[in-house]
Amino acid sequence: MNMRFSLMCLFLFAAFFASANYSEPYDKKLEKLTLTNPNESLKLAKAMYKSAGSIGNTEKKLIALFYINESLLILSANNELEPYIDQGIKLAQQTNNLKFYNEFLGHKTFLSELKGDYQSAAKSASKALQIAYETEDQRLIAIQLALRGQIHLSLENFDLALKDVEQAIETFKKNKDKTRLSLNYNLLAIIYYSMNDFDNAIKYYTESNAYDEIKSPYNQAIYNYNIGAAYINKEDYKMAQQYYLKSKELSEQTKDANTLAFTRYGMAEMYMLQGKTKQAEEELMPVFEVFEDSNDALMLYNSFLLLAEIKIENKRFDQALETLDKAKKLTEIIATPSVKLFYLDMKTQYYVAQELWQEAYKLAKESNLLRIELQKEDKEELVSELKVKFNAQFDQEKLAFLQKQNELQLQSIEQEQTRQKYLLGIIGLSFFIIAFTYLAYRNQKKIKKNLYTLSITDYLTKVYNRRYIIQQLKKLHQKSKNENLSYGLVMIDLDYFKTINDSFGHDIGNEVLIYFANTAKSVIQDTGQIGRIGGEEWLILFPDMSMDQIKSKLNQLRQEYKEAISIKIPKECELSFSSGIILCHGQDESHESILKKVDSAMYQAKQNGREQDVFV
Repeated sequence: MNMRFSLMCLFLFAAFFASANYSEPYDKKLEKLTLTNPNESLKLAKAMYKSAGSIGNTEKKLIALFYINESLLILSANNELEPYIDQGIKLAQQTNNLKFYNEFLGHKTFLSELKGDYQSAAKSASKALQIAYETEDQRLIAIQLALRGQIHLSLENFDLALKDVEQAIETFKKNKDKTRLSLNYNLLAIIYYSMNDFDNAIKYYTESNAYDEIKSPYNQAIYNYNIGAAYINKEDYKMAQQYYLKSKELSEQTKDANTLAFTRYGMAEMYMLQGKTKQAEEELMPVFEVFEDSNDALMLYNSFLLLAEIKIENKRFDQALETLDKAKKLTEIIATPSVKLFYLDMKTQYYVAQELWQEAYKLAKESNLLRIELQKEDKEELVSELKVKFNAQFDQEKLAFLQKQNELQLQSIEQEQTRQKYLLGIIGLSFFIIAFTYLAYRNQKKIKKNLYTLSITDYLTKVYNRRYIIQQLKKLHQKSKNENLSYGLVMIDLDYFKTINDSFGHDIGNEVLIYFANTAKSVIQDTGQIGRIGGEEWLILFPDMSMDQIKSKLNQLRQEYKEAISIKIPKECELSFSSGIILCHGQDESHESILKKVDSAMYQAKQNGREQDVFV
């Protein structure tokens, strides 16, 4: 545990100079903006990328791509992120730029971890650490150690996680890098939190905040949320509420929907522990849309279980069963024993509340068998497997070799110091933010659990979700180009949906969304595919259809939707939609370009007075 993984790599600048290799920020302005205003940093980085491309400045393009990725990670815009990571890796490889290749590989590692693909995350984490050693850049080595520690944490390998993160902290301390010390003390606190050591968690959260010189609202919202969660586990609800309310206030100030959703979830948990079911439900209900939009299957699962508990407590058993069914579908996606165990426990509680003792006994028996099975896991075998998976032994041998090489170099320098002039210094203090560690702030629950993967179905309306329908569009567009086939693309926005929500409530708004989805599926049937791409917006794909056939389908859909035969929707609701339509014939342009065109057409339909179609 006391072995230092950080290296002091000295090199001669000329005949008489040497310096510790700890790299500076690539762009100080963007570095600070990434932490304080990620939306603005994203805008500036994209402008830099465009400008660098026009003049052929590869170095600037790499820097711009780096800050684009950092900003998107902080904003949880994971759907947009992957192409930029791939561009960065490709450009770094083409120019043989090891440092940027290492940075982008780190981004890819963290994105794989978010998706629950731990095999890929482990493989790229090991590779990134090896490349960091080759760069002899202490900053990069420490960053990759911290990332590997985060993956160990996700796998609940706490000893290895502590070892990696503490070694990274040693490097940041040596180089007086306060920003990274703040971030990594936060990660250290999360490890202790996951080990149920809440006193140490609070200690290191406080240490993290002490090193945070900028105190941006984003960071402070996360800090207050994390401290609040620790106090809940200490059953100090007064302190927990104090920190949660501060986090909520700051999240609303920055319009940070993700952190606000986590804070609301935490407050709902706190109220349930206090027996305040009404307040718990009020806090919990807004989080579902946020977690669904961000494709966070694990937090959706946690939220459904908590909602089921609220329904059971209030003896609304039909609603509780409906909610548990939604949670069960997610257990098939998040295929881990602990997730299944939590579901079985809550379903047992559901049966007990209704005095259905036979059913409760069967589930309790299944839960106990699963617990026994988990307790039999051989810890030593697990650690051994992880060492192989992460190539840990190779890393240690590589590090030992580099350390020995470094010692010999230092001895040589000391012997020649009568004729050489040394410069051992630290190159600047940076405001660099490690995006993957920062997101560990925002994904407290996610880090504690195992395996995360994405569903292809929108949980409310049961049509395809945004990610899947866009993937289908991409495939269809490529097929159209390769085989010179036509297809139709329709983007739909439900008219006056906000007015419906405001006038009749969100429950009726949800019923309208469900009714539209069911009506569309009935009209489209096997002639096309529909997906919900966000809020009240939809995308429909019509392979091998003429424009007249598409118009006919849309006219039928508009008429059936307008008539609203659902008994759950008040007759006063005026239902209509606006759409943009394009018929593609193997165009060479990208599917993104096609999507933008149909999106513009849809908005033109709304500006023209709504309840109409605009054709591209």
